[in-house]
Amino acid sequence: MSATPATIAAPPATVRVDWEQTTVTSRTTLTTHLWTAPPLRRESPIHDRAFEALRALRVDLARFLPWFSHPRVAVPELTPPTDTRTSWNFELLDPFVEDFVAAAEGRPIVANFATIPTWMFVTAEPVDVSEDLDEHHWDYEQGSELRDPTCAEVADYFYRLASWYIAGGFTDELGRRHESGHRYRFAYWEVLCEPDIGHRISPELYTALYDAIVTRLAPLDPDMKFIGLSLSHVHHQPEYFWHFLDPANHADGVPIDAISYHFYAQPEIVNPFGREGNAPSAHWRDIFFAQADAFLDQVRFIDSIRKRLAPDTATFINELGTYPADLMNPAPDIPDSYWALSAAVQTYLWAQLVEIGIDLVGIAEFMDYPGMIPGTSLIDWETGAPNTRYHALALLLHHFDLGDALATTTTGAHGFPDPRVHAQAFISASGLRKLLVVNKTADTVTVDAPDLDGQGNQLTVSTVDGEVSVEACTLSLGAYAVAVISH
Repeated sequence: MSATPATIAAPPATVRVDWEQTTVTSRTTLTTHLWTAPPLRRESPIHDRAFEALRALRVDLARFLPWFSHPRVAVPELTPPTDTRTSWNFELLDPFVEDFVAAAEGRPIVANFATIPTWMFVTAEPVDVSEDLDEHHWDYEQGSELRDPTCAEVADYFYRLASWYIAGGFTDELGRRHESGHRYRFAYWEVLCEPDIGHRISPELYTALYDAIVTRLAPLDPDMKFIGLSLSHVHHQPEYFWHFLDPANHADGVPIDAISYHFYAQPEIVNPFGREGNAPSAHWRDIFFAQADAFLDQVRFIDSIRKRLAPDTATFINELGTYPADLMNPAPDIPDSYWALSAAVQTYLWAQLVEIGIDLVGIAEFMDYPGMIPGTSLIDWETGAPNTRYHALALLLHHFDLGDALATTTTGAHGFPDPRVHAQAFISASGLRKLLVVNKTADTVTVDAPDLDGQGNQLTVSTVDGEVSVEACTLSLGAYAVAVISH
């Protein structure tokens, strides 16, 4: 009597590595970003633990992002100047910047003071901002036409803001001096964030704004570089890249040091007639990995544009993550399995982006909470403790580095990859061999891994739950497990 499908054990996933054949050398900086989330205020009970978790990652090029959803913190000039007064006030923003810089402990950081004051746009009515620091202002970014079409007003605003943090202070519109005492240095200044949504700034206007802002800020620090575009995950206009990356569309001498854009996998169902809601959680795995693969194709296309127009420009994918269903729900119902799935997706994408040659990958976001896209958080919004996504990021930071060589790695047999796992072998600059394996399924998968040193020595398997030693090269990976095998 033949066995039924329910009694047939799945065969092991076989991983093979040709350690003598390498493909690329990693140049990908792995990092994260932090925005001015209300639970990170100094008076918050999770403040200290959260910033200690950020400090413990020890990442280069962490990105600081005051976000338009809370303009009273993010916009230090909330109202336009009059003939007698200005509204400059950094009282709420300064503590975030100071704590972020302290957590970096001297490592290079990225500044993205992203929000243009809405009063600089033509709007039917002034936009009100609540006194409640916890209130979300999703309608703050209004208007698509600048009241000063030369972009000089916006550039002057960012010059004063940057001067506050870089040059110790600034002179306001009325000729009055404001002293800060800050003398921070930023490795990069990113110009705006997701300009393709909110104000829906066109490629042409964005390029003009970038040139105006960079021209004003560059003299503040000759070593500071600039990042352009910062497009959202919903962008579908290649013209942003074609226009911005063409040096002919920029003023003489304006550098295009790097471009950036974002990606979030999400379970929302979209068809040609609009959005239909969210897929059941049982299908999220298939949706997330399908979207991840589609995004990788998009990355390759964008990179072909970059190589053609601006080959010396770096690419930063500085927001990468996943969304659960009902992403703005103040009382979200997020399955426990989501966090491991999200960690597997971000790890899979990182490994693929390293192979493509992307210069920076930022796992988003360090802190979020119910009502503010909670599924992107790397820490628990109630306790500040690191979660599974954080530990998966920390695992990669601990084991892999710039300069690692990627060895040719295959799964499956007869030329067909095993869809259950993704594997990539790395050789460090010192010659140490390591193997990254991602279980892309909700089932436990047995993996036959190669002998790393050719001598059958004991292996160490590191996961988000810790390390174990194994005698053989066969290991069992639980649902959506991320593992690094070393010897």
